[in-house]
Amino acid sequence: MNTTTIPSRKQGVSWEHYTRVLLGGVVAAALSLAACGGSGDIDRGPTTIAIKAKLNGLYWDAGESRLYLTDDATNTIKVWNGDESFDVQATLPPAPASGATLGQLTRTSDGTFYTTRFGFGTDGTVVAVPKTGAPFNLSGLEALRRRIGITTTPDGALVDGWFIKGGTGSISQLAVNGGQGTEQELVRGLGKPVGLAVTGDRLIVTDQNTARVTAYSLTDARVQPLGADSGQVLATFTTLDGLDLMAAASDGTLYMGGSGGTLYQVSTSGAVKTLATGWPAIRGVAVDTANRRLFAAVAGAQTTDPSSIRIVPLD
Repeated sequence: MNTTTIPSRKQGVSWEHYTRVLLGGVVAAALSLAACGGSGDIDRGPTTIAIKAKLNGLYWDAGESRLYLTDDATNTIKVWNGDESFDVQATLPPAPASGATLGQLTRTSDGTFYTTRFGFGTDGTVVAVPKTGAPFNLSGLEALRRRIGITTTPDGALVDGWFIKGGTGSISQLAVNGGQGTEQELVRGLGKPVGLAVTGDRLIVTDQNTARVTAYSLTDARVQPLGADSGQVLATFTTLDGLDLMAAASDGTLYMGGSGGTLYQVSTSGAVKTLATGWPAIRGVAVDTANRRLFAAVAGAQTTDPSSIRIVPLD
């Protein structure tokens, strides 16, 4: 794999220099994954990779060592090639009148990707992308539900989050049978649930309206829907943080950003650490536990600016 090396973190290069180099096209980034040359080629950052896309969800597939993302601009799921380029993994069913409005991205054990469509109260749904065959919208779901978050549980189930404008939000277990989806509520009375993660028996939710990260018992919620205030509040932020999508490491550590442009780490006990600040809005995040690095989907500072994937080392 032929690449041109840019200065690494060990050489003391700043975030700003990385961005100037990448956006200015002075050099190409050498960001190889293990499949492109071994573990010694892993870029742990800090690195900025410009991409012409409207980013939302990110998903790191540990088995494949590949990063996938949703792109609203093209209504596609893309895959990072491990350098400065991205390919289309799947073109999704035609976007509805409200737009692509893609949310969090997850994958089940059979290789099927699932992502949400927000839908603005008219076109909300979940899109399935099987390993073989054409992508499709799940039938049977209420279109007025504005869905953003979706993730898997340790036992292989799907969980999604939604809210209704002027009403309340919920977390549901999503069952899929023959192309049809059904939602069974797990947590009720939320404001605007956005990020979702499940670690062990912990169902963890970021609520953008309350600016809280709360953990609930998945076992209890499956027996009877829980109220929003029945969980354990792990961390409280401010509404200016605009909490967005979330990812969890294998040890239960949480990572999230938001419209406020700050990237956070939240430990299992609720200790908060700032990993980066002063960025444009942060959408999805994904964690590569094996290589101790975090990926963040960052919007351009201006609407005409390119988005970027930023790699953050986790030490």
